[in-house]
Amino acid sequence: MHFKNKEKKLAIFFNSTRGLLVYKKISKLFLVDIFIAKKNLNTKILMFLKKKKINFTLVRKINTSLEKKIKKKNYDLLISAGFPLIFSEELINSSKFGTINLHAGKLPNYRGGSPLNWQIINGEKKIGISIVKMCKKLDAGDIYSSKTFRLTKRDDIKTVHNKANFFFSKMTMDVINKIYLGIKPLPQKRIGEKTYRQRSENDGLIDWEKLNAEEVFNFVRAITKPYPGAFYFNEKKKKIKIYNCIVSKRNPRISAGKVFFAKKQKFIKCKNFSIRIKS
Repeated sequence: MHFKNKEKKLAIFFNSTRGLLVYKKISKLFLVDIFIAKKNLNTKILMFLKKKKINFTLVRKINTSLEKKIKKKNYDLLISAGFPLIFSEELINSSKFGTINLHAGKLPNYRGGSPLNWQIINGEKKIGISIVKMCKKLDAGDIYSSKTFRLTKRDDIKTVHNKANFFFSKMTMDVINKIYLGIKPLPQKRIGEKTYRQRSENDGLIDWEKLNAEEVFNFVRAITKPYPGAFYFNEKKKKIKIYNCIVSKRNPRISAGKVFFAKKQKFIKCKNFSIRIKS
């Protein structure tokens, strides 16, 4: 690291493990202020900061008061690390080097919300993550750093988050180096641009007639714990959640969505083949 200088001031915005890991890494070398979003706040993060007596500012919304407070601090750089609130253009440009965003998606293919979930749902073989210079248009900024890692059959959304967070902490340090060295980010390609919406709990309903067994498997592991989980309604209209399943080659001549049992194990017929329920 070239800039072991505690006079350089950064600010990091987060509410989950991703931002905390990045903070731990960069705070060894820089003065770093923390801004925590109240929206979707991971209470374990809050407890950790209080236990360690680490100062932070709780942010309920982005407003003029916050923008003025941050601008007055004369930060070198702002870092958004999984922050759920939309930055205003005023806030983006309020520090010397602007703002970088740690986006958990390959760009420009996975702009928008829930990028890790969508990549798994879409059956990607590799997961992409990016660090970009933030601009007014969502996730459209120039790219400072990007990385892909393999998605194995054993992975689910929790393990993918853990892997992404590990890489982000290293990538962020490299990007800060680039910025202080004057290395410019690269413009995004226009080919493959796509923006995804933020997923909600209601999006977890499984469409058995539309999805084959492999697609159901990806769908389930993409939104399993700590997310609300995939679900279906049984014949009694009861909501049943599925957190873990595997693909089965069993392909009985029954309707998609029908439950059947074999060797005391539960299966559900999909558009093609079946899944075996594990939990």
